[in-house]
Amino acid sequence: MNLIVRRKLKDYDSWKTLVRDDGTRKEKGSRGATVYRSARDPNEVLVVFDWDDKKSYLEYFNMPEVQKALAATGTTETIEVSETFELPS
Repeated sequence: MNLIVRRKLKDYDSWKTLVRDDGTRKEKGSRGATVYRSARDPNEVLVVFDWDDKKSYLEYFNMPEVQKALAATGTTETIEVSETFELPS
C-alpha cells in the first residue's frame, strides 16, 4: 500500500540522511519510498512510501525512537498523510 506524507522540515539535508539510512523502516514493513522536494520551499517534502500495510506504517511512525529522530532533524510538521490505491485499467 502507498502512503503519501507531506512534511515541513527545518533542515532538509539532516532529514534526508536520517530517512536514507534508516534500517528500522525496512524491518517494520517499508518497501521503499520516493521523495519529492518542493521547488518553492526546499524544506518541504512529499514522500510516497510503499508499506506492507497501514498498521505497519502507524506502528513505525509512532515508535518513540522514530519521533525522537524526526525531532532531532528538525521535522517541524507533518502536514498531511494520505492513503492511495490503484484503479484497474
